[in-house]
Amino acid sequence: MASFWDSLLRTFRQGTIVMRLIYINVGVFLVLRLTLLFFSIFHVDGDVLMHLLEMPSDWVSILAVPWTAFTYMFVHLDLMHILFNMLWLYFFGSMFLRWFNARQLGGLYILGGLFGGIFFALFNNLLPLQDGLQTTIYLLGASASVLALGIAVAFYRPDEPIQLFLLGSLKLKYLAIIMVVMDVLSLNGDNAGGSLAHLGGALTGLTFGYCLRRGVDLTSWVNPLLDWFVNLFPRRGKMKVTYQRPKHEKANRTANVDQEYRDKKAQESAQMDEILDKIKKSGYESLSESEKKKLFDFSRK
Repeated sequence: MASFWDSLLRTFRQGTIVMRLIYINVGVFLVLRLTLLFFSIFHVDGDVLMHLLEMPSDWVSILAVPWTAFTYMFVHLDLMHILFNMLWLYFFGSMFLRWFNARQLGGLYILGGLFGGIFFALFNNLLPLQDGLQTTIYLLGASASVLALGIAVAFYRPDEPIQLFLLGSLKLKYLAIIMVVMDVLSLNGDNAGGSLAHLGGALTGLTFGYCLRRGVDLTSWVNPLLDWFVNLFPRRGKMKVTYQRPKHEKANRTANVDQEYRDKKAQESAQMDEILDKIKKSGYESLSESEKKKLFDFSRK
């Protein structure tokens, strides 16, 4: 059993951000289902636990459990719900990593979920889209986060061809339009709250792509917050054995490293100047894919 968990943890740590998010969602799903099964055996009300993880629709309940604006995007109860969400996460996440980096994916996953929750709360309180809105309804699932990733990629690579079962080849922008239209048409259905969250996630992905084309990364503030939170729970590391270098060796090594750093910064500065000059003369669209990527990388530093 120990080797199984060690292998699982090793796979998690070595996997991409997409696989890590899938692992987290599936892990939460399994733990939650087993816990609710245990509760049912001893006749304990499982709703008490669920209301600590799902996001409620009314403001009073949200203020009582504000952390649910974050936790809901990792919570699933239905097998088909998590299955389709994880398939879309793998599909859109893998495409996202072709043109963006892992930290942007993680940040946009969180932003898409947060703004999806905001849409869910705002419109459920301001617009009577469903009967019975006088009672609290709850939001759960990764759909808003996943749709944010999909719309961001579709905005950046609208004509990217994809292969879909039964539909054949389709441009990515058309798939994005179909998904958004389906959610709009579902606003008067039984899952209007979920559709609102989807639209909030879609708008987040669209805004991310639009701003990034202008050199502004909307996820740049999210990851430092996540890093700070993770660092609240430091992992106990293994003891390291080191040896002391002679002082003259350390001085030479430091000088070499400093010179390499200065050379690298000078080269990056020259590349940045060339790209900015090209934008000034011919516009952003004249940049090659590699130049656009360098510009995005520079903007994150």
